[in-house]
Amino acid sequence: MNCPKCGCNNNNDAKFCRECGAKLETNNSTSTTTNKNNLIVVILIVVIAILAIGVLFASGVFKSEVPLETMDFEVFKMDVPEGSEFVETSSMPNYGFGGFVALKNNGDYSDEVGVLMVSTIQGSSHPSEVSLDRTEGDIKVFKDNQGHDAYYIVREIDGFEFVLIGNDDQTMIKMLNSVKITDVDKLGSQSSQTTSSAPTSSTPSSISILGGSFSTGSADEDKTYARINVGASHAGEDVIVQILYSRDGNALNNGNMVPASVHSDGYLEIASAEAYKYYPDYAIINIYDTNSNLLATQSVSLMPAAGTQTF
Repeated sequence: MNCPKCGCNNNNDAKFCRECGAKLETNNSTSTTTNKNNLIVVILIVVIAILAIGVLFASGVFKSEVPLETMDFEVFKMDVPEGSEFVETSSMPNYGFGGFVALKNNGDYSDEVGVLMVSTIQGSSHPSEVSLDRTEGDIKVFKDNQGHDAYYIVREIDGFEFVLIGNDDQTMIKMLNSVKITDVDKLGSQSSQTTSSAPTSSTPSSISILGGSFSTGSADEDKTYARINVGASHAGEDVIVQILYSRDGNALNNGNMVPASVHSDGYLEIASAEAYKYYPDYAIINIYDTNSNLLATQSVSLMPAAGTQTF
């Protein structure tokens, strides 16, 4: 390096001229600029890496895997999330077209996998608020079409329809693929509960929801009651009613299928299976005939408060 003052040739790493003692700044300036540029490059690489990782997390690539363990349901075995506690919440007798049993997960990972149902209903149909998203082998994956993060996943095995409801589709697919029926006859009796005769009342060929009301008390143990007007012309007719309640987009129940007869005033009266932790702000009413054909459906927005609300 030549001194800018006297022209003397110095070592490249010299800070002062060995001849005149002038300060040599060229190396330091270049080094500083290089260091700054290197720092900028490192920062850009880190930012890009953080953004890339964020995109992968959002896409579900790094979604944490739910640990599974085999659970014996006496009549079938299935891999379920560790710490699950499946409790029977409802069942429907066989009226000549089949029946079902529903179990709710009161244990761990209840958001990921909330409900398990086993059905022998002939010609059963999926709820109107979900639509087919894809199929994987013999598994049908339905996704909520109301903006909720929920899946309704179905697999038919030996004439039984296994249904899982929750928000983790990959875990539920693994669960359904693990099912092993160990006692077909006993499972059939649990999910069908065969009766000696079918209902004697007439079954409607068509029906409409004309209005009604929802009522919920203010105590924690109060259930939600629905009165649904289908018209006095249908008095005495037998139907199956399903009401799905939700709050802020989260399901409050599993939509039990409840057999009911139309009262003389044209109303159906249906109580929820249990009291809910939160007041519902949305309800979906589905009415089926006794052949499991959907006759009428209606969505109702509710104020999340105690009292009676009409629609």
